[in-house]
Amino acid sequence: MTPRPEQSGGGAGRTYRHCQRTRTARDTAPATPADDPAPAPDALLTIEEVIAELRVSRAAFYRWRRRGTGPAEVRLPGGGVRIRRSALQAWLRRREHPQEDTPA
Repeated sequence: MTPRPEQSGGGAGRTYRHCQRTRTARDTAPATPADDPAPAPDALLTIEEVIAELRVSRAAFYRWRRRGTGPAEVRLPGGGVRIRRSALQAWLRRREHPQEDTPA
């Protein structure tokens, strides 16, 4: 039986492709906030993203939608629902200052 080239003791200076080290995440510098793309100012958020950000249950979110008290939504052609980030932020501001909702 002949030894395989990677097992042979001779051949100093030979490099085999399978022996070369591949780069891993540890080899690269960590990402900095400046490297991360900034979120779009008016991105469309999924319901999952909204309830995760607000830390509320899905049932609470759907209850707000049913009552018409939740953030404004965008209906997609396939039946999906998205919430604009700007609409969510405006809705949260109104929740922080409810007296501004009613005219004086």
